[in-house]
Amino acid sequence: MNVFGQMPDGRDVHAIDLKSELLSVRILTFGASLQTVSFQGKQTLLGSETFEDYLGPLTYCGAIVGRVANRIGQGTAVIVGKSTKFSANEPSGACLHGGPDGASQQLWTVVDHSANHVTLRLHMPDGHMGFPGALDVEAHYRIDGAILRLEFRAQCDQETLCSFASHGYWNLSGEAHINAHDMKIAATGYLPVDADSIPTGVVAPVLGTTFDFTQERQIEDVVVDHNFCLSDTPETLRPVCWLSSAVSGVALEIATTETGLQVYDARHMGRAALAIEPQIWPDAVNHDGFPSMTLKPDETYRATTEFRFS
Repeated sequence: MNVFGQMPDGRDVHAIDLKSELLSVRILTFGASLQTVSFQGKQTLLGSETFEDYLGPLTYCGAIVGRVANRIGQGTAVIVGKSTKFSANEPSGACLHGGPDGASQQLWTVVDHSANHVTLRLHMPDGHMGFPGALDVEAHYRIDGAILRLEFRAQCDQETLCSFASHGYWNLSGEAHINAHDMKIAATGYLPVDADSIPTGVVAPVLGTTFDFTQERQIEDVVVDHNFCLSDTPETLRPVCWLSSAVSGVALEIATTETGLQVYDARHMGRAALAIEPQIWPDAVNHDGFPSMTLKPDETYRATTEFRFS
């Protein structure tokens, strides 16, 4: 481990390097973030060598977001029959990625690591960002050949909400934008959103829309910040998204156990990369029929995603 930078309060942020014969990965203790992912010497992930960038223009970049990834509409939900208010960090009053001081803004503790794996842990106290229950979460990264695997495990001492996600911004070409990337998504439905990017509650078919990536095609200028509906409940690990660049020749297959896939075109960064985030559907707690993001004290939250390069 090497010191990568300092938090505003002076605490050190460390970087952990993982290597295989095909992949080189660097992970930061700040947000348990992926800082670099290089396949056969080609950088595939947006990042910075300057820590201060992660406190400003690169907020969420490569980070683990939670305790609830994505948006909770109006920053409220009913938990165990009680209306609960979370810390809002959007003008609409929504709670985004667990609030302004969520998992992505925290220093995680390194539990163990080797040349090809690292486990990081974070404790989130009862009431943090308004969420009930003290929650402990682990993020376990491992590389094997051309595969980067990420496993989440979390437990809480009270019924709460739990949905973590990796917020990597991918660019496989090395070009200034991702418009020429080809993409395929194994989803026939998506979630339309309102003016505040909150799901309306409807699951709409992708057929006949700009969100139809059931067959591989170029991203071009598609405007997207939507959840693609993969399943109603978690499944065994299966491929759900394929991204490739003819410029670099690099291809990325994403497999996950999760029910949803949020795709965001990073328009605030000039479409320099594409965020692809396996997770539970956004605002699921406020919509009947959406997958559950409730975690009870006798349960363990588990989710696995693999990034497979070729």
